Amino acid sequence: MFGFSIATVYLLVGGLVFLLGFLILREAPREKANRATALMLSFGGLGSVLGAIGFILERAVEAPRAGTTDVLRSFNYLWEFFFPSLLYFACVFPAENRLVRRLPFAAVWIFAPHAFHLLLMVIQTQGALIGRVTAAIAQNPVGATLVHAGRLPMALLFGFHVILFSAVNLLYIAAALTLLWVSYRGATNTRIRSQLRTIFIGLASCAGLYAVAVPIPTLLNHTWPSLTRSTLIVAALVLGSGGIAYSMVRYRFLDAKLIARKTILYAVTSAFLLGVYLTIIRQLDAFVESVAGVDVTVFETAVLLIALVLFQPVVSWLEEALENVFLRERSDHRTLLRRMSGEVLTVLDLSALADTVLETLREGVPARTTVLLVAPQGRATLARGFGGNVDLNAIAAVPRDVLDRMTGGLSLVRREDLRDLAAEPGVAEAAEPLLRTKPYLLLPLRHAGQFLGVISLGRKITETRYNAEEISLLQTLANQTSVALKNALLYEENLAKSLLEEELQVARRIQQQFLPSRLPEMARFGIAAMNVPNKQVGGDYYDIVDLGSGNYLVTIADVAGKGVPAALLASMVQASVRTQAQDGKPVREMMNRLNRLVHDATPDDRFATCFLARVSADGLNVSFTNAGHNYPILKPAEGRSRLLHEGGIPLGIQPDFPYSEAVTPLERGDALILYTDGITDARNRALEDYGEDRLFRLVDELPRDLSARQLMDAIAFDLSRFTEGAEQADDITLVALKAL
Repeated sequence: MFGFSIATVYLLVGGLVFLLGFLILREAPREKANRATALMLSFGGLGSVLGAIGFILERAVEAPRAGTTDVLRSFNYLWEFFFPSLLYFACVFPAENRLVRRLPFAAVWIFAPHAFHLLLMVIQTQGALIGRVTAAIAQNPVGATLVHAGRLPMALLFGFHVILFSAVNLLYIAAALTLLWVSYRGATNTRIRSQLRTIFIGLASCAGLYAVAVPIPTLLNHTWPSLTRSTLIVAALVLGSGGIAYSMVRYRFLDAKLIARKTILYAVTSAFLLGVYLTIIRQLDAFVESVAGVDVTVFETAVLLIALVLFQPVVSWLEEALENVFLRERSDHRTLLRRMSGEVLTVLDLSALADTVLETLREGVPARTTVLLVAPQGRATLARGFGGNVDLNAIAAVPRDVLDRMTGGLSLVRREDLRDLAAEPGVAEAAEPLLRTKPYLLLPLRHAGQFLGVISLGRKITETRYNAEEISLLQTLANQTSVALKNALLYEENLAKSLLEEELQVARRIQQQFLPSRLPEMARFGIAAMNVPNKQVGGDYYDIVDLGSGNYLVTIADVAGKGVPAALLASMVQASVRTQAQDGKPVREMMNRLNRLVHDATPDDRFATCFLARVSADGLNVSFTNAGHNYPILKPAEGRSRLLHEGGIPLGIQPDFPYSEAVTPLERGDALILYTDGITDARNRALEDYGEDRLFRLVDELPRDLSARQLMDAIAFDLSRFTEGAEQADDITLVALKAL
């Protein structure tokens, strides 16, 4: 019974190892690493199966037929092809060794010694056949001489071959582990390093146990008991295949798909339950039968029924537990997608977003080169990447329209498609820095048809193809990255808009501060003023300064531009006017000094228009100067209105421009209308300008007895009726002055 249990365990181990090899080969049968791993596991599983057959023949069969053991021993050497498979695997993973790539038929040379070894062992077991062949050859003198001469060399060859071949196996083991260790030390990708570390530990343990079981005792002329030797070999196989299976499940070794990894977990779970049945239930049956002397068939049936009921829940529980431990690794595809949804979509800074996406790609796909190019319309290109021939500055200079043409409106561009797209006129030259990285896959980043950038991936470090699961992952990552990029761009636009609104609020406060809080009480003049700021704050400004003795300085100005810069320049004009107001200088000198100040304090594209007038109660005179401002309208108490045409160029254009000064009397009932171009340039819904002519006719036709306030209200009403609620394009400023 014990021998039968051991044989069952060996068969179970061999079956699981065979299953693992089949799964790996099915994943990518054309890849060298997959073929090498499948061969290694297949020959290892064969060793366990042959060990089980040996136990059955030795213990379960009392008198095996003649020759059966010899045949079994012949095939037993077949499983030692595990070691050339191990060396071949170390030569092609994670990348094919340069020596193996250059050596013709490298795999054949690696397997040749073991093929020769198997041939010799098969010949050695066929003693009767060899005797008959030898006797036939020795029937003539020449043949007899050859047989006699070759007897000793053949005897020595067969005698020392087993011992020498144990040393060959040890040499293969040492060479394979050395290559794996060198690959581990040279690997830069985190997932590849984890795979190599796990496989190296498993195969090193496997090789160590095998060396203790077979080659070392053979070299020392020592023989283990059959059970001990077989147990060591099976344990070696379990450790070696277990390291590979763990690496597949945990680190996606050989790019194992999720279904393959779950199959491994299901097989391990099923084997565990079967092992419990064989090692506990069967032994318990034998114990009950020997002690009680009763038939345990009913008892076995009950146990099987209970096992069937419990099998699925136990399997589900074990699968869930193993999945929680093994399938939630950071580089697992599902984990990456969850992280992508939880992290990338909430990153609103473009630079931080690019770094996060690049790190996700580094963990998810072991590519030799990875480039992320963010190139939204109207913004500087942002490049991130790593690997050989990746010149980020040169790649960032690739024109956006060239990248868009290269992708050809596709959601995924493979290497073979890229050749045709890059062959278009001007594309290959412009995109040369990106093409120099040897892209294998290009994933355009688009949102609502808008091209935002591209992800470029080179060949994988393992030189295997991108499987369907990885391509699906990459396309999902590209889609989520596109959404995240659009969110980040919208956030930046909203942030810029918020900053602009804040700037406008500051400008409005500045503007309101330098406008008069209340108009002075003038004994011989009536005055009214209004200022309606636009949403985008401009630089309209007006002021009335009391100079004493019934004299006043009236100012109206319009600074070119919008926002805080225009408001600050207007405040500078106000400060300069108020500073000079008490000096008693003529208004032309005030304008000359103001012109030089504006010129020296502002860039060339900044200027302002300004009208200065000193109103004197003595004699009701107005002395004025005009720096490119809208001509004021003088409405006399009697007669037609007229424009005050005198003036010069705007402030800040020519620093030494000499401004002139004019004087006009004001009779009782005369009115002076000052305004900015916010009135004359106002448009209605038909996009028609209000215009200076309409304003002039309106002022001229208004009744002569209207006060300054009534004049201002009449103009404002007519302007409102004309625009019909159309959006205001500029600040509106109006000052009405009337002699009493």
